[in-house]
Amino acid sequence: MSFPVFDLSAFERSDDKGKRQMGREVDLICRASGFLAVQNHGIPEDVIAKVWQAAHDFFDLPPEEKDKVRAPYPGYPYGYLGPGAEALAKSKGVDSPPDLKESFNGGPLAVPPGLTDQEALNFCYAATIWPDARPDFRPAWEAYYRAVTDLAA
Repeated sequence: MSFPVFDLSAFERSDDKGKRQMGREVDLICRASGFLAVQNHGIPEDVIAKVWQAAHDFFDLPPEEKDKVRAPYPGYPYGYLGPGAEALAKSKGVDSPPDLKESFNGGPLAVPPGLTDQEALNFCYAATIWPDARPDFRPAWEAYYRAVTDLAA
């Protein structure tokens, strides 16, 4: 499977008109497929390699270790979600079978200064539940999160 590729260095070199055109192209790609690959993004390869390895190591843990960081209740945004915990293919009110995938979701590293919206604080900025069994997981994940946050800024 291949994805359309967006070259971020070309975006950086473009004038405002070119950037707007590339933005429209990304919009069309995302509306059509929902996916694209970004190249020349500037995220160091070692940051990517460390988070990739940390993720592999986490998902290789026994189920009982991963369950220690399971989201504490349905709808909690962060933590481990095992097979059958979600059914993301649901569309237009039609139920689908539970997903076979497992995932780990983590949230922002800091609350923006001055944020007082209690609903946002309770959901978007809820605490991420980190695995004790993989002490390298959190630092790798946070380094990657910082890198992609910087990229998005």
